[in-house]
Amino acid sequence: MSAPPNDRDILDRFSSISVWKRGGERAPHKPLLILYALARLQRGESRLTPFGTIEPDLGQLLDDFGPPRATRPEYPFWHLQSDGIWEVPERAVLQADIDAAPHRHNPRLTVIRSSNARGGFPTDLHEHLRARPELVNTIAQQVLDDQWEPSFHKDILDAVGMPWVPSVKRPARDPAFRDTILRIYECRCAVCGYDGMLGASGLGIEAAHVRWHAAGGADTEDNGIALCSFHHKVFDRGAIGLDEGRHILISQHVRGSERIHELLLRHIDNPLRPPQAGELPPSLDNIRWHQREVFRGPARGVLES
Repeated sequence: MSAPPNDRDILDRFSSISVWKRGGERAPHKPLLILYALARLQRGESRLTPFGTIEPDLGQLLDDFGPPRATRPEYPFWHLQSDGIWEVPERAVLQADIDAAPHRHNPRLTVIRSSNARGGFPTDLHEHLRARPELVNTIAQQVLDDQWEPSFHKDILDAVGMPWVPSVKRPARDPAFRDTILRIYECRCAVCGYDGMLGASGLGIEAAHVRWHAAGGADTEDNGIALCSFHHKVFDRGAIGLDEGRHILISQHVRGSERIHELLLRHIDNPLRPPQAGELPPSLDNIRWHQREVFRGPARGVLES
């Protein structure tokens, strides 16, 4: 960045990073690296971080908050440079490895490791952000809103070690979506049937998107389910999914004590509670998106009674 940075320019740079896209597939590799680096900056850590430190940390973040398929931490470490907000001082060594093989688009992992490569925000950007913690908050919230449903945000901030709670205003959601979904499901969780009320209001009943709003999911009946706050969170995290007959799937990765049976395992293969007669259930297109991009397969088999 040649000119002195300013807040608007910086926000624009972070909001316009190039994120790989194909169909509706999720690719939050760069956003997770950005959040990881912002958290280190907020904690006062050094500008440049060795790849040897980033690799296991980012790998775990990708396992926990990325799509349910194999991911590679070295890809965002290298390719975030193209967005003008990241630098790798050992770039020349890594580029030479790419140039040595015409078919290669990334430096080999072994070369990244052996070169002791480091990555971080350019000096002027790092210094500007370090002096403007409220701007870091805004960038982090922007990244979260662009990539994940709100049920993820605190978990991600905790995982990267952000030392604050975001207070910036989020983009407005359509309140009619929530009202419609709760009405057609009669304020009852479509998984467990919970229907708690506090006076005239639902208590812990939420309108969940099947295809995330952050991934282009529409605020429509066929993209919504009423869920209690617990089943909403585990649905967004991929512990619960739906098959194409709208029966409940539970991930084999779920584990825990006997309470897990009561909260999750007893629902295996149960039909999702449908909306009121004449209203639209989740569409197969949206269910298939959730299967590909969120659900942590494989699914558990039906439990013996």
